[in-house]
Amino acid sequence: MKLNVIQAGKEPGTAQAVILLHGLFGSLSNLGGIAKHLAADFTTYQVDLRNHGQSPHTATMSYLEMANDIITLMDDQRIKAAHLLGHSMGGKVAMQTALSHPQRVNKLIVADIAPVAYQPTNNPALEGLLALQQTAIESRQQADQLLANYVDDKQVRAFLLKNLYRTQNGTFNLRLNLTA
Repeated sequence: MKLNVIQAGKEPGTAQAVILLHGLFGSLSNLGGIAKHLAADFTTYQVDLRNHGQSPHTATMSYLEMANDIITLMDDQRIKAAHLLGHSMGGKVAMQTALSHPQRVNKLIVADIAPVAYQPTNNPALEGLLALQQTAIESRQQADQLLANYVDDKQVRAFLLKNLYRTQNGTFNLRLNLTA
């Protein structure tokens, strides 16, 4: 799968590559501050993982599939090996990539997730996003008010609402494939 990516920093081939992987319900912009800091010394690649941001949507999104997406990206960019920096779900993808393709990973940086299997839980953020998806949203304020029924924290709602975009016909959609 061809993922949406932003390459910045040093010219490819002149510095080590760092691939930045966001968490669940996130997008490549979430690690933009880190990418900006690393750009002085590395070639950085901010990635929208499958079913997120502007990357393609598919029916499935296992960690193995997402790890293979990263290898495809590396092949497309002619990266033999890279440092992987993953936050939350992106950390799981980074760990899976290192396990499945150890020769392609120089160093691994994992934040806010552990290498364990987590038990499924009720996720009010997911419930709120599903409610948004099923509602004809006319404004960001309306979306925030609806999401507030599921998520109390205003900052978390703001993060989740970064996935909301206005279509050409003026309606609002999410850049997430919630079903997957």
